[in-house]
Amino acid sequence: MPSSTASLQSLTLVSKCLVFPEHESTIGDLKLSVSDLPMLSCHYIQKGCLFTRPPVQIDSIITLLKRGLSQTLTHFPALAGRLITDADGYIFIACNDAGVDFIHANAAHIFIRDILSPTDVPESIKEFFSFDGTVSYEGHFNPILAVQVTELADGVFIGCAVNHAVIDGTSFWNFFNTFAEMCRGARRISKPPNFHRDSVLISKAVLSLPEGGPKVTFSGDAPLRERIFSFNREAIQKLKAKANKRKWIGYGDGIDAVELMGKQSNDSLKVADGKVTTLLENWLRNSVLGTGTASSNHTIEISSFQSLCALLWRAVTRARKFPSSKTTTFRMAVNCRQRLEPKLDPYYFGNAIQSIPTYAAAGDVLSRDLGWCAEQLTKSVRAHNDATVRQYVEDWESNPQCFPLGNFDGAMITMGSSPRFPMYDNDFGWGRPMAVRSGGANKFDGKISAFPGREGGGDVDLEVVLAPETMAGLESDSEFMQYVSEVSTRNSAVPCLIPKRCKKGPEEERIGKFGEMMIKMLPEDLAFTIFIPSEKAFERNLRLQVNDSLFAEKVNDTYAILTHILGFLTVPRMIYSDTVPFGKEISYDSLSGFRLYISKDLNGMLLVNRVPSNRVDFRKGEIVLHIMNGVIMDAAFEQSVQPD
Repeated sequence: MPSSTASLQSLTLVSKCLVFPEHESTIGDLKLSVSDLPMLSCHYIQKGCLFTRPPVQIDSIITLLKRGLSQTLTHFPALAGRLITDADGYIFIACNDAGVDFIHANAAHIFIRDILSPTDVPESIKEFFSFDGTVSYEGHFNPILAVQVTELADGVFIGCAVNHAVIDGTSFWNFFNTFAEMCRGARRISKPPNFHRDSVLISKAVLSLPEGGPKVTFSGDAPLRERIFSFNREAIQKLKAKANKRKWIGYGDGIDAVELMGKQSNDSLKVADGKVTTLLENWLRNSVLGTGTASSNHTIEISSFQSLCALLWRAVTRARKFPSSKTTTFRMAVNCRQRLEPKLDPYYFGNAIQSIPTYAAAGDVLSRDLGWCAEQLTKSVRAHNDATVRQYVEDWESNPQCFPLGNFDGAMITMGSSPRFPMYDNDFGWGRPMAVRSGGANKFDGKISAFPGREGGGDVDLEVVLAPETMAGLESDSEFMQYVSEVSTRNSAVPCLIPKRCKKGPEEERIGKFGEMMIKMLPEDLAFTIFIPSEKAFERNLRLQVNDSLFAEKVNDTYAILTHILGFLTVPRMIYSDTVPFGKEISYDSLSGFRLYISKDLNGMLLVNRVPSNRVDFRKGEIVLHIMNGVIMDAAFEQSVQPD
């Protein structure tokens, strides 16, 4: 069986040890469920986060991570256990505090740019994970979890390999988030796992296994290419509008923004004369609610993600060059926690997923439009309710078997993971991850994993694994590639330095009353970045003063100015200073469609349309704030507010 250190062939193994829970487990053995047992033939999950190098010695980092891991295992005792099979053939997790592997490796020859710059995901990533090629059944003989910390020349990669029969993506990222939370010094965890085993997923059926355990159901020898394709929120919303047969609303079509925002947020909204500027209204209409003026023949609303999946389905099918009669399959993993009645706890520990297939002939996928493909996926997902989940359980109980993972007829796509997982919330005390990557586990032609984009706000990264000739076809597919966006960190020749938060500026450069008013115009539960003028900048550039501009006879004019300015300097995504590479200018459209050009100086301060920042990286809800030493606006508006 594969060794837990087999992947360290070209790395230097610095140390390896077992880490145990800080306190003994108080829960008993946990029976594997109908969702757990089929995963015994799958590889361990391998996912991790890439960080810039912290400003402390690596020995201190290792000590911090070991202590935090020990504390986390107290709350996740199942991960420190082992699999056992009883005399009746039932398989359990023995929560016996047997410990988890902790590996410290060194790869000083690898730089962050070596990971992010290549078009294809480099092979070196596979070396950042333990238990490479290990099947989950082998949790009977191996730890259920291994954490590997790999030093890079200018960064650190924290990779976790976890038994897939014990945990799914929801539980995995809850563990990873909690691990980071404990390393930051939390005294209690924010999202405790639920270990109850009293749902319909707990079955009396016995899974019969061959002697020595099951094997993976796909070949690991086939040549493959792996690439990350990134899609920003604007592109995805345009794709969604196309799938729903709606037009993309331009500026100038009026709607009631107060009503629209109220549907998205509980935040109160301060407006002038009951309105927000038209540019905000139209952005909300396009990007948040997705409503339109054109009529639609669809009876169901197609989501952004299903629109993206439909785009991929069409492009991959086209690249595979099937005859029209060939049946294609698009599989999506769905979370059953909230589909069951009664519902499972959102943080139920274990697997609570089922795989939903959608079938269509290649001719239909390509001859019909994007909306038709997306609608087929949407119907499959919406039909998967409590009754369907229970039927899946009954079907499995009548024929217990491991999950047949792979691409058996050459015409399958399997979508895993989720852009809703909080992958970039893993701040261990020195900043958010630069990137999320996975190892070589469970990869075959047609395996896709969806990650959230680093900047949040609805961006999605697709990790795509395909046969080389199919990948080449995908890369030349004009329908697909027109929606793919460049990721600045991937192409940056200079690695990002350590993220710096709340840099100190002059005391007078602070958010004043006008800045606070602008922030309150946006819902805090949606992702925005505001390059907000300082109190002094409002006074200097716009001649706005609290003791004058908020008098009754001027307040409406003041609100009109603020809402107009808000459109220039607000971007519908999270942009932290560490996402802006040194030596390169990136650009985004603001809410008003005004183009913002962003760069970073050697002190980590941002320069936006030649306006410098004084302080960066504040956070209010989902809103990122940078305090600017000036006001960002277009030439026409700037001319209108110049002194007489």
